[in-house]
Amino acid sequence: MNSEHNPEFYCIAGRLRMLARVVTGQYNQAFTGEGVTFAQAGLLMHMFAYPGIRQAELSKRLQIEKSAMSRDVQLLQKKGWLTENIRQGLFLTEEGKLLAKRCHKIWKVLNQQIRDELGLSAIDGLTTFSESVLTKFIA
Repeated sequence: MNSEHNPEFYCIAGRLRMLARVVTGQYNQAFTGEGVTFAQAGLLMHMFAYPGIRQAELSKRLQIEKSAMSRDVQLLQKKGWLTENIRQGLFLTEEGKLLAKRCHKIWKVLNQQIRDELGLSAIDGLTTFSESVLTKFIA
């Protein structure tokens, strides 16, 4: 048995974290021109798609810890991309909406590039794996 796949040495969580760092790094790099991280761009795009969504719902939907969500929401608000009253739900300002649209365009291009690079079998495997994990571990 290849030691790389030996259950005594192969750490699934470690492998996933490494892959997440590599892929997230590519996405972060793509958004630097807009002055946001991939995580912040994702929040903006979700708020654009679901105006008025509550922080708790967005946190649950994206599996983001509430403290991390709160920090990013405060930063986005400070930069003028969110309305002032976040207690009534999360709403983008006009500038925030324009930024969310630009982020979506960047995301679409990059996402397709990465899909093309990985190939259909890797995407299918990732989909099968993620659906299995999400149905077993997230209520």
